[in-house]
Amino acid sequence: MSAPAVIFLTLQALLFAAWTFMVARTLLRLRRRAVAQSGVTFPGPRASLTVFGHFLRSPEDKQERRGLLAITAVLIAFSLSTQFALEPT
Repeated sequence: MSAPAVIFLTLQALLFAAWTFMVARTLLRLRRRAVAQSGVTFPGPRASLTVFGHFLRSPEDKQERRGLLAITAVLIAFSLSTQFALEPT
C-alpha cells in the first residue's frame, strides 16, 4: 500500500473515532436529560423523543448540532472519495 493511501486511511480512521466520540457523548447527554425530565431510570420512547426533538430545535444545542453535522459531512465525503483516493497507480 502506498504512503498516500496509508495517510488517507489513517486520517479517515481518526475522523471516524472523533465522530464516534461526538455521537456517543451526544446520545449519553440526551439520555441524561430524558432521565432528569421523566424522573425514572429508564425513560420510555416518549421522553426520549421529546428530549431529542428539543435537542434539534434548542438554541443552546446549536453549536453541538453544527459540529456533529460538520463532522458527519466530512466523514461522508471521505468515505465517498475513498475510491478515487486509493486508485492503483
